[in-house]
Amino acid sequence: MAFVTTRRACLLVLVLTPALLFTHAASAQAGAPTEDAVKAAYLSKLGNYVQWPAHAGPPANGRTVIGIVGAEDVANNLAQMAAVRDPVKGTLAVRRLRNGDPLANIHILYLGQGYVGRAGAMIEQAAAHSILVVTDSSDALAHGSVVNFRVLDERLRFDISLVSADRAGLRLSSQLLTLAATVIREKR
Repeated sequence: MAFVTTRRACLLVLVLTPALLFTHAASAQAGAPTEDAVKAAYLSKLGNYVQWPAHAGPPANGRTVIGIVGAEDVANNLAQMAAVRDPVKGTLAVRRLRNGDPLANIHILYLGQGYVGRAGAMIEQAAAHSILVVTDSSDALAHGSVVNFRVLDERLRFDISLVSADRAGLRLSSQLLTLAATVIREKR
């Protein structure tokens, strides 16, 4: 068991170190990174652990477009990261959306806290277009989210629904699954 925990910690450090270093440097005056900055760091890296169908994913070494609904601070943090992202490894683009906006050319859709209940049609549209849906609501996985953020032991963690990922035609890497606090493998 200690090996699994140590391995998880090492993977987490490898996955998030670049994004968190930027986030930490950007918020050094204010102390520790904000929760929204950490969410932005996670969002900026999640695409590296998703395999999209050929018709839906970002192009190799291309721009990953993240649509944000109802989370202005997360969008601002992501926009700052996108401004300094290495163009050789790919770039980020941030699109601020409103509930009901079209999802054309979006690869990751983030619904801020409280938007899941109002965005059912948007979540369905995202699944139909193989868009990774990431949320921040306690019941979001049951509504079609693939990744859901939550605070656990004063740290931001995430849960994953493989049911929702399968429905959207997305394959998630085993590395990402190892880092998840909870992985739902069957419909409840």
